[in-house]
Order: sequence, then C-alpha cells, then structure tokens
Amino acid sequence: MRGLRRGLDALYLAGGIAGAVAIVTIGVLVLGQVTLRQLGMIIPGSDDLTAFSVAASAMLPLAYAFRSGAHIRVDLIIGRTRGATRRGMEAVALGLAAAMAALFAFASFDTMSDSWEFEEVAQGLLAVPIWIPQIAMVVGSALFALALVDDLVVVLAGGTPSYRRHEPASAVEKAMQEL
Repeated sequence: MRGLRRGLDALYLAGGIAGAVAIVTIGVLVLGQVTLRQLGMIIPGSDDLTAFSVAASAMLPLAYAFRSGAHIRVDLIIGRTRGATRRGMEAVALGLAAAMAALFAFASFDTMSDSWEFEEVAQGLLAVPIWIPQIAMVVGSALFALALVDDLVVVLAGGTPSYRRHEPASAVEKAMQEL
C-alpha cells in the first residue's frame, strides 16, 4: 500500500510541477515579448504558446492542489457535522465530484482524439496539431478524477481525506480536543 501511495503522490506532484513549468513558460514568454518589442522584434507565435501554457497551468496542477488542500471548499453543511454523518456526506460529495471529473476527462480525451483523427491544426500563427496542447487538459482532468477517487476510497475505508489533513483547526475544535 505504501508503494501505491508514493506512486499516486508522485503523479500528483508531477502534475503540480508541470503546471508550475507552464506558469514559468508564460512569464518567460511575456518577458521575452516585452524585451524584444523594445528592440523592434517579436517572438513569432508567442500568443499561441502563451494560450497553450495558460490552459496547461490551469489543468495540470488540479490534483496536486486538491490533495494539498489548496482548493476552495464550501463546507457550510459538511463542516458542521461529525462522525458517520460527515463521512457519508463527504463520500457522496467526493463520489459526485469524481464522476463529474471523470466525465470531463473522458470528454477531453474524446475531443483530443477527434482532433488527432481529423488532423486539426491550431488557428493561430503556429500550425501546431491541436491535439498536442489538448494533452494537458486530458492529463490534468484525469489526474484530478484520480485524486477524487483516491480520497473517496480513503473516506470509504474510514480514513481522513487529504484536503482535511491540511485545513486549520478552528478555535472551537482546538478547545474541544483539549477537553
């Protein structure tokens, strides 16, 4: 089990790192464009590359951010429950979220495979086969779906989901634990 946990965590981390690389790419492209414009030059296709990087930076780190507790969660109801009630509500929420994420991953893959099959090319300055930048969307959404299923299995097994391990305890919870 530890090997599986390490492998999954490594996958999530790889997605986070890939998203960070995409963000750095955006910064380098913008800085390069600003600098070269001062010299009367441009980076051909930089708008296309920036757009592809923005999509990658949004999708690839989803699983890592979720597992790190960085996603905004609204637990107005679940946050007020404890024990089996909370576990049941979290299982339902995680199950629904995992189903939606899996559906999105499937739709993303279907879109990418259609782009491959019909040999679609990006409409910008760079004639890039569009399935290449779409890979980031497929991988990111699949990793996110996997992370949701991962936490669902943990909750169903009676464990604490990853996002709750990173949340700060409220003053009331701290006081209750001290009693």
